[in-house]
Amino acid sequence: MPSIDNTIYDHVHATWWDQDGFMALLRTSVNPPRFAYFRAVLSERLGLDPRGLRVLDVGCGGGLLSEEFAALGCAVTGVDRSLPSLAAAREHAGRSGLNIDYRQASAEALPFDAAQFDVVCCCDVLEHVDDPDAVVAQIARVLKPGGVFLFDTINRTFMSKLVAIKLAQDWRLTRLIPRDVHVWDKFIRPHELAASMNRHGLREHEFAGLSPAINPLTALNALVRNKLGRMSFAELGSKLKLKRSDDLSISYMGFARAQAR
Repeated sequence: MPSIDNTIYDHVHATWWDQDGFMALLRTSVNPPRFAYFRAVLSERLGLDPRGLRVLDVGCGGGLLSEEFAALGCAVTGVDRSLPSLAAAREHAGRSGLNIDYRQASAEALPFDAAQFDVVCCCDVLEHVDDPDAVVAQIARVLKPGGVFLFDTINRTFMSKLVAIKLAQDWRLTRLIPRDVHVWDKFIRPHELAASMNRHGLREHEFAGLSPAINPLTALNALVRNKLGRMSFAELGSKLKLKRSDDLSISYMGFARAQAR
C-alpha cells in the first residue's frame, strides 16, 4: 500500500489560516457545512447546550474546528502530532481571543483518563492513520457515558478515487493538493466505520454525505481561474463549497453516542 506523507502538515503549518494556501480549501469549502451539521446535531437533534461542554478535537491541525466549538462556549482541548500546526493554532486562537488547550498527542494514544469529554470530534484524520480502529477505541474510552462522537472521513469508492485522488492530487492540470496527502486504500467505507464504532460501544450512528453544491461547469471555471492565479484558494473553496446530502460516495460525516457504562 502506498504511504501517506503526514509530515506535509509540518511544512504547511503557516497556511492553515492563509487566503492562498491549499489548506484554505478546508476552511472555506469543507468546514462550513460540516460544522453546521455538528452544531445542529448537538443543539437540535440531541438538545445539548454547547456552553460548557468539554470538547476534544482529535487531529486538530491549525484549529479550524476547535475555534468553532470554542466560539459556541465549549471548553475545548485540541490534540495533534504536528508541533508546527499546534503553534499556528495557538497563535490564531490568541489573536481571536479564544482560550483553547492545545497539546501534542497521537490519536492512537490519547493522554487522558477515561470518560473525560462530552464531545469528541475527529475530522480529516481517520483516513490518515494506520489503525483507525485504535483511534475509535481511544475516542470511545475518553467519552463520557452518553457522550457524542462527531466525525468525517472519505469513502473508498470509484468516485472517491476519481475525485479525491485523480482530480485533486494526481492529475497535473487539476491538482489542488500535494501528492500523497491521501491514499485511496486508506479510505473507510461507512459499514467499516460502523463496525468499529459498534465494537467500542458507540451506538446510534448517523451518516450524512458531504457533496459538491455547484455544477461541474462552474467548478471548472473556478479551478481554471485558480490555476491562472486569478482566484485565491480561499475564494476557490467558497466557490466549491460542499453541502450536506444523502450521497456518501465521496465524503461523509456523522455522529454516534457512547453507551452508558
